[in-house]
Amino acid sequence: MYSIHKNIIISFTVLILFFISASNIFGGYEVNIKADSLTYKQNEEIINASGNVKLQWTDKIIKANNIEMRIKDKNLSADGNVEISESKSTIFSDKIQYDMEKEHGDMNNAAGASSSIFFKAEKMIKVSSDTYKIKNVTISNCDLDEPHHYAYAKEGVFVTDKKISISKAVYYVGKIPVFYFPKYTRYLSGSGSRFSYEIEPGYSNDGGISVKAKLKYKFTDKLDAALLLDYLGTSGEGIGLETNYYDTDKIKATVYAYGMQSRSGDYREWTIRPSYWQKINDLWTVQSYAEFVSNSYFNNRYYMDNWNRVLNKRKSYAAFTRQSSKSTLRFLSELYQIYNPLTDKIQNGSYLILPQVYYSMYPVKTFGALSKFNFNFENKTNYETTFNNKIYDYSRISATADYSITKDYKISKKMTLKPTLGLNETFYDSVNPEKSDLNLTTRYYGSLNARYRLNRWMDWNLSYESRLRTQMNSLGIDTSAEDNGVEMNALMFNNYIYTSSNLVIRNITGYDFRDLKIINDHIDWYPFITEMTYIPTSKITLFLRQTQDLHPFKFNNLQFDSMFGKLERFYFKFSAFYYDYRPEEVDIVSGIGFWLNAKWRFDYLMRITCRYTGVKWLGKDHEFKLYRDLHCFNLGVSFRLREDYYETFFKFDMKTNVPTLKKKDGTKEIDQEFYPWR
Repeated sequence: MYSIHKNIIISFTVLILFFISASNIFGGYEVNIKADSLTYKQNEEIINASGNVKLQWTDKIIKANNIEMRIKDKNLSADGNVEISESKSTIFSDKIQYDMEKEHGDMNNAAGASSSIFFKAEKMIKVSSDTYKIKNVTISNCDLDEPHHYAYAKEGVFVTDKKISISKAVYYVGKIPVFYFPKYTRYLSGSGSRFSYEIEPGYSNDGGISVKAKLKYKFTDKLDAALLLDYLGTSGEGIGLETNYYDTDKIKATVYAYGMQSRSGDYREWTIRPSYWQKINDLWTVQSYAEFVSNSYFNNRYYMDNWNRVLNKRKSYAAFTRQSSKSTLRFLSELYQIYNPLTDKIQNGSYLILPQVYYSMYPVKTFGALSKFNFNFENKTNYETTFNNKIYDYSRISATADYSITKDYKISKKMTLKPTLGLNETFYDSVNPEKSDLNLTTRYYGSLNARYRLNRWMDWNLSYESRLRTQMNSLGIDTSAEDNGVEMNALMFNNYIYTSSNLVIRNITGYDFRDLKIINDHIDWYPFITEMTYIPTSKITLFLRQTQDLHPFKFNNLQFDSMFGKLERFYFKFSAFYYDYRPEEVDIVSGIGFWLNAKWRFDYLMRITCRYTGVKWLGKDHEFKLYRDLHCFNLGVSFRLREDYYETFFKFDMKTNVPTLKKKDGTKEIDQEFYPWR
C-alpha cells in the first residue's frame, strides 16, 4: 500500500502510467486529484482520498470529504459534503455513485443551483453525459432551506446548462398550493423562470378599490402568454389575454385582447390589437398592425390625465419593406381614425392611405460629392374634410421627390466649407374638393456651411441657408406671395467653447433676411441662446439654458437642470423653468431617491409652480414610491396626487429574469400597456 499525505497534488495520469499501464483507461482524458490524505491499493486498483478532496476531469469538478475510485470497474463514490460543478451548474449531495465510463450514476438528497434557479431532489440519477432523472424535486428562485415559494413534483429531468423540467407540478406559496402545471420548465441559459405573476391592488378617489393581476407563462423560448384578471372598482371587471411569438430576426407576432363588463351591466367594452413582423428573405420584410375597439370613447373612460390616451385615435397598417445596403423601398397601406365622442362618428382628419410608396437612396459618391435621393407617393382617401364651411369626402394624391448633393472642401487645417444644393418637387391634388386640378410646386434650396477651429477650445459654425418656392405648375419664383416665394433666407451661427473635458458652452443665434410684405411684426433676429453643460464627476450633471431676444432686446426664458448621485443608488435632481410671459412664477421639478437600508428604497417626485407674490405654491403633482426587497419577491407602493385626483397602488411580483422581447435595434422592449385598462 502506498500513502501520500497533505499538500501533495497527484496527477491521476501519472498514477496510471506508474502503477498499471500506459493504456488510455479513461478514454485519454486527464484526471487530477488532490487531498489531505491519499492512498492507492495496487492489487485492488483502488484509490482512496480523504479530507478536502478535489477531483477534476474534463469539465467536471467533484469536492467531498471522501472519494473512492475503483480503476478496474471505472466507478467512483463520494460522501460527505459532496459538491459537483459542471459547466455553469453546481449540485450538492450527501452521497453519490458514478460510472465514469458510461457516465451514469445517482445522488441522494441532492440540491443544486444554476443561473438564478435553486432546486432540491431526494434522488438524482445520471442517465447520460448531461442529463439526470430527478425524484421528489422542488424548484424556486429562493435559496432558503424552507423557500418562500416553490414548484414541487414527484419526477422530472435536469439537463446541465439547458433546463430543469418537472411533470404534474404544484406551485406553493409558503405551504399553500396555488397553481397546478401539467409541465413546469425553467431554462438555465439566462432565460430564468417560465412562470411569473404580478398583483397590483390600488385605490383612487375616482374609481374606488381595484385589483389587477397578471399571470405570465413562457411555453418555449419563442412563445409566451399572459392572462390578465382585473377588478376595477366602480367600473367593473376585466379579463384579457396577451400572446407573443418571437423568433429572432424571423417572425415577431403579438395578439392582445381585453374586455370589460360594467358592474351595472350598462355597457360592455372590448379591444383587440394584433401585430406581426416577418423577414421574408435577406432584403424583404412584412409588417402589419391593427386596432379594434368596441366603441369610440373607450379612452375617455380612463386615465383622463394622460392626453396620449384621452385622444380618440387609432391606427392600423400593413407594409412590405425592402432594405439593402444602398436603399430602402416600402409599400404601405394605413388606416387612421379619429372619433368624435359627441357624434360617435369618424371626424375630420381621418384617412385611408392606399397605397404609399416610399423610396430612399442612401448617400452615394458622385464625382467626389455625396448625393441623396428620396421619393414618396401617397393616395389618401379622407373620410371628411371641411372647405368653405362645407363637408366633403374625397381622395387626394400627393408625391414628393427630393435630390441633394454636397461636398466637403478643406480650405486649411482650421477651416472646412460644405456647400449643398438641392431640388424638391411636390405634386398634389387641389385643396379644393370641388376641383380636380393637379399642382406641381418646385423648390430650389441650398446651403453653405463653414466650420472654423478658432483655437483648441473654440469652434465656430456659420451656415447660410436658402429655399425658394416656384408658382404652381411653373419654374418661376412665386413673387406674388407674401413671402415673395422665399421660404428660407437665413444666416445661422453656432459657437462651441470647450473650456475643459467637463464643461461645454454653446451659443446659437441667426438672422432672417426675408422681406415679408404683410407680416409687419416679423422679427429678423433669431433669439440668442446660451447652453452650458457641466459634468465635473460621474455623479454630478448641471445644465443651464438661457434665451435672450435680440429684437426687441429682452430676456425670454431660463432653464436649469441638475442631477446629483446615481439613479440606482442615491440621487437628487432639481429643475427650474422661468418664462418672461409669466414674470411672477417659476415652474419647479424636484426628485430624490435613495436606499433607506439594504431592503428599503424611497423615491419622491414633485412638479409644482411657485408664485413670488405671497410665496404661493400652485398646482399639485406629487408622486411617492416605496420599494421593499422581500428576498425572492418584490413589493412596491406608489402614491400619486394630481390636483384633486389621487391614487395608491401596491405591486407584488416574483423576482424573475424572464427575458423581454428585443427590438430590431437590439434594445429591450418593456411590457407595454396597450390600452387604458392595463
